[in-house]
Amino acid sequence: MHKNENETKTSIEQLLDGLLMQQQQLEVLLKEEQYEAFQQQQITLSLQIKRLMNNHSQESLITVSTKLQALEKKTIQLKALAEVHFKQLKDKSLLQRRNKNRLKAYQ
Repeated sequence: MHKNENETKTSIEQLLDGLLMQQQQLEVLLKEEQYEAFQQQQITLSLQIKRLMNNHSQESLITVSTKLQALEKKTIQLKALAEVHFKQLKDKSLLQRRNKNRLKAYQ
């Protein structure tokens, strides 16, 4: 591997490390039920991942495929977790609406 290829790999690895850290922060935001902050950070992370994929050649990305796979796996897990939280919020909202309607019926 040439020096330039090593520098590219290191640069990509650093970017991926940062993205993986952002994934962890997103998980914390979900656990703490900070949904607006989660949504904003999720958009930012998505844009950064797209930028990474568009700004580097497939050959250079292959050199860090393990980290890319880890990022993909964490993204899938985070999406599933977000969907669970969304469903719970939706169910909670529906229950609150029903309770509110019941209270109005008794008044």
